[in-house]
Amino acid sequence: MKIDTVDVLSGLRAALTAPEQERDAQFARLVMEPLRGLWEPSLGRMGPQGAHVKDPVDVARLFRFYRPELGAQRALDALDIIERRGALRACEDAFEQAVRRLDPEAHGLTLPDLRFTFVLADPDGLDPRLDGYTGVGNVPGWSMLLAFPTAFNLPRLGAIVTHELHHNVRFAFEPAFPMTLGQYLVVEGLAEAFAAEAHGDQLLGRWTTTLDVATLRTLRPKFAASLLERDFNVVRGFIFGDWAAAASGYAPQGLPDFAGYAMGYRVVRAALDRTGWSVVDATYRPWAEIVRASGWFDDVDVDAARPHAAR
Repeated sequence: MKIDTVDVLSGLRAALTAPEQERDAQFARLVMEPLRGLWEPSLGRMGPQGAHVKDPVDVARLFRFYRPELGAQRALDALDIIERRGALRACEDAFEQAVRRLDPEAHGLTLPDLRFTFVLADPDGLDPRLDGYTGVGNVPGWSMLLAFPTAFNLPRLGAIVTHELHHNVRFAFEPAFPMTLGQYLVVEGLAEAFAAEAHGDQLLGRWTTTLDVATLRTLRPKFAASLLERDFNVVRGFIFGDWAAAASGYAPQGLPDFAGYAMGYRVVRAALDRTGWSVVDATYRPWAEIVRASGWFDDVDVDAARPHAAR
């Protein structure tokens, strides 16, 4: 297994400094083509929303990548900030350290070669709740950071890189689809616990830290009643909350923003505290074992779930 960086920030700079009439073609060649192995599988899972999107610039628009039509100078200024702050190198270091710490091969997993990429985001395309950064880690062999640099998110980029790499390893242990709500909670909770161990709780995203334990306790019965749910549109409603329902095509569940991230983190932290497992140990344990160990859902028979079976 090799680990590598697919550097599309340099490609974006080259595209944006090309003659204006050539920028889209250069963008397609230097940014989108190197990322084809990431975005093509993602399009395939998006159903009707992604079925007819073929042009690379349209794909970039759908995924909220920065692209030439948004103007050159704003992106060039952002790329200068990333370079001055050493953000790409810091993210590469976080990625490499995360691979070493998880050591998947020592735990019996054979992974494809792992690629990290930092893609400049369309700052007006990302929802403000994301604070200008997000990531993808559910495509085998790929971990993507999508960000537009700000004073708030620059110190936090390494933590989300660590989080997304954890997803890549975890999904090699327990495949992503189909996935119960309980499994999804554990996926996000483990990734955030792993990032917190590497970078500190203070550098986690707001999606994990906004809801306090008392609030999560009031939400616990609602989560408990759906812990074995497999309908992904329902599951997403619990993980992301109501804010993204209309844009993402799922029914609202009457939940605050990112409720599932905060719940998952508390569940995993409780399991680690009660058992003494390290987060690396827990990465290679079934989700139901982690939920049982947490004590958060003792009234739910998690053994009734078969995570790898069709609904």
